[in-house]
Order: sequence, then C-alpha cells, then structure tokens
Amino acid sequence: MRLNKGTVRLVSIVVALAAVGSLLLSACSSGQGGSSASSGTVTIEYWDWWVTQGPTIDNEIKLFQEKYPNIRIKKTTQVTDKYPELLQLAFKGGNSPDVFLIPDTPQLNEQVQQGWLMPLNKWASKEWQSTFPATAFAEGSNVLNGKIYTVPYDGPGPWLQLYVNTKLFKEAGLVDANGEVKLPKTWDEVRADAKAISRQGNGKYYGFGFGNKQKFALPWQMMMAQNAGAADAQTGFDARVGQYAWASNPVYGNWIKFFLGMKEDGSIIPNAMSMDDEMARASFADGKFAMLVGGSWNMTGWKKTNPNFQDYAVAQMPYDGQEQASYFYTSPGGKGWAISSQTKHPEETWLWFQWLNSKDAAVRWVQAGQGLRVQPEANQLEYAPTQQFAQFMKLAQNDVKMAPAPGLQHPEMNQVKQQAVQPNIQAILEGLYTGQIKDYKSALQDLEKRQNAELARAIQDAQARGTKLDTSWWTVKDWDLTKDYGPTMATSPNK
Repeated sequence: MRLNKGTVRLVSIVVALAAVGSLLLSACSSGQGGSSASSGTVTIEYWDWWVTQGPTIDNEIKLFQEKYPNIRIKKTTQVTDKYPELLQLAFKGGNSPDVFLIPDTPQLNEQVQQGWLMPLNKWASKEWQSTFPATAFAEGSNVLNGKIYTVPYDGPGPWLQLYVNTKLFKEAGLVDANGEVKLPKTWDEVRADAKAISRQGNGKYYGFGFGNKQKFALPWQMMMAQNAGAADAQTGFDARVGQYAWASNPVYGNWIKFFLGMKEDGSIIPNAMSMDDEMARASFADGKFAMLVGGSWNMTGWKKTNPNFQDYAVAQMPYDGQEQASYFYTSPGGKGWAISSQTKHPEETWLWFQWLNSKDAAVRWVQAGQGLRVQPEANQLEYAPTQQFAQFMKLAQNDVKMAPAPGLQHPEMNQVKQQAVQPNIQAILEGLYTGQIKDYKSALQDLEKRQNAELARAIQDAQARGTKLDTSWWTVKDWDLTKDYGPTMATSPNK
C-alpha cells in the first residue's frame, strides 16, 4: 500500500505522540503516586524469611495493591537457615524473586559482584535519599562504586533483649518494696533469679530457657557478652586488636562459666536443646520458664500465638560486674531489601521496594510492634503499641553506640573473602552444653587460632589477586567501647 505525504505526516505525529506518552507514563511510574509502567496485571515475586513479621508485611501488600490494583505481590516466606542457599539457586536458575530480603551470606559486595542486585540510582533521587538519615548510605557498605544497592530498614537498637515473665518472678518473690518486679541487670542476678524461680517451680517451671533445635540460639545467649566487654560477641572479632579474640578477651570464657553454672544449678528448662525458637517463645508465654533472650519479634509472635499474654517485661541484656563495659553497635550504611537484576518489571518492582521503605510503612511497622526503623520520625514513643514495646524503645535510646567502620574508609577490605571455619562457635557451645567438650579454654583458643589463620589466608589471597591491602586497616586502637566512635564516615553519592 502506498501512502501519500499527508498520511505519512499524520503517522509520524501519532508515533511521536505515542513515544512522548510512553515516556511520561514511565516517569510517573518512578514515584509512589504514579501508575504502573506496564498494561495489564503484573506479578511481583517477593521473598523474605520472616514469620512473626508476616502479618505486617501482608498488610503492606494489601495496602499497596489497593493503591496499585494492576500490580500483584506474591510473597514467599522461606525457612531461615535455608534462605541463602535457596536464593542462590534461584539466581542460578534465572528465576530469582523481584524483591528480596538480603541474606548475610554471601556478603553484599559478593552478591553485587555476582550480578544479583540491580543498582537503584535510576530511581534513588536526592529527594528520595533525603527521607533517610545521612548515615543510611555509605560507600563500601550499601553503596559500591557510587551505585546504591539497598538501604537499611532497621533503626539503631539492640537486636536482642532479655524477656522476663513477671508472673513467675512475682511468685518467687523477686519484687521490690512496692511489689514491682526487680529486673536483673547482671549475670549474677540472672543466675540467682533463675535459681530462685526454679526452686519455686519445683519441676513445673524453670528460671531460664531457649530453643536451640535450629542451631542458632546458643550464640544468642552468648550475646550477653555484648554489654560486658565484647567488641562483637556475634563474630568474636575485636577491632581494637585487629583479630578474633574468643580466648584473648576473657569475657567469652567468663560467660561460658556463668551459663554452664545455670545449667548445673538446674535452672534451665531440660528440653532447651530440642525446642526450636518458636516453641521456646510459646513455652515462655505458657509459664514454663521465666527468662528468654530474643528480639522485638517476640512481642509480635506472642500477639499471634498467645494474644492474652501480657505478664512480661523487656530488659536490657545483662552484663558482668557492676558496670556496663560495652554496648550494641551500629555503623553507617546497612542493608534491607534489594531489587533483583533479573526482574522483568523494574518499574513496578521499584514501586514495591519504595513502598516498603517509605516513612508511612515505617510508622506502621513500629505501630505493629515489629521493631524500630531507620527513619527517626517513625520511632516515637506515641507509636508504641504496648507498654513492653515502649520499654524496648527506651532501651534503644541508650544501648547503642557508633562503632568504627574501617571498611568504609578502605573498600578494598571487601575483597577479603573469609571462609567459614568448623567447628564454629555454635558447635563449640553445643559441645560444652552437652558435655562432649570439657575444656572451654582450649576450645576457644583453637577457634581463635583457626579464625585468625583464615583471616590471614584471605588477606593474602586478596593480595595475590591484585588487591592492595594494609593489615593495619583491621586495627582501631583508639576505640573506646563505652563511647561513640567518630567522626561518622557516611557518604552518599547524590548528597
């Protein structure tokens, strides 16, 4: 068919207008108030490992889909300890979720190097970044070579607390002159209270409990060392000396003696090693034991499984001696959710990512009692849903300090790939608790030696691959564990 000049001109105008319309539609879709960039219904795959937080995420999905009826969110909650492996398999198979909660392993920079994460700079404008604290973005953490890959969702706060069953404390007479429960502050007080409660329970209930079936709860108990002189009780690394210090720092051995002492007293519930974390949480609410280490997710878990349970209080993780010797720590940057590089719907996926990280969603998260969020505006006491959550919020104001982050000054440190050593601290604590390991000092010395050897090997390996490294970067001699370390080394590519 032949077209005359008028027809050609008309077709050209129509095509041009269509292109402009497409660009406008795409531009609108990058803001939360805009519409979808694709016609028809788009399904966004979303992964996390959250159980107790599930209802809150479900509510966000409901609200989001009401706002964007042409976008459906398909949520998958994976098993916690299988999540990293399942995510890796999904990426290898080319069917990764569009939005996912970033796992601890592999490290974030490794996930970026493997091409898992999509940079957010296309959407992460100055205006969007300004909705977060300046410390939320840091080169070497969640910003790599100027590209933003994620933003933290958690606000600064101790990620573990001590939960106290106030009914059992009162039955054991552990109250002050006004009849109020005396919350334990030190390890000695925890042990004495656990012993008194177990004696009162006479086999019906115990002073202390945990659930180690999933093989992560024993290191949680050891996090009591975090307020007692440990630089990092989770990993055992001490930046003040630039090495792992499981044996060199006596706080870990002292905690083991304290904890095994509670077991010898008969103060720990007998089935602690066979319960999982959720079973332990339910047993605590049912009055089977009086003290439980856990995070703020405990409170939302009880709302679901034991909705009438209110006989508990939230206390700071106890410390050794009369004064707190260290704190929980934070550093600039951090991680939360990410967008997959494999997504076929980047604009719609960004809308969901942006929604999850919005101030409104952050306020709803706090109001639901799920924890603190990175936006300070969300962490107001008026948003606390319960008295216990208000206790947690007050703890967070005083129990967190800024730690040094040499990796932000020297991003080359991220090229050091340490391999996990076995047996690790979890396996060692299991052996000590069950009696299979008798000598805790030798076990800690061996772990310290093996991890420091692995660090040295990993540094040498990175150097052999051409990375220029100085081993002194791992040491921060002037760090006082009782004070914020400064100056803050946060950077943002668009600020």
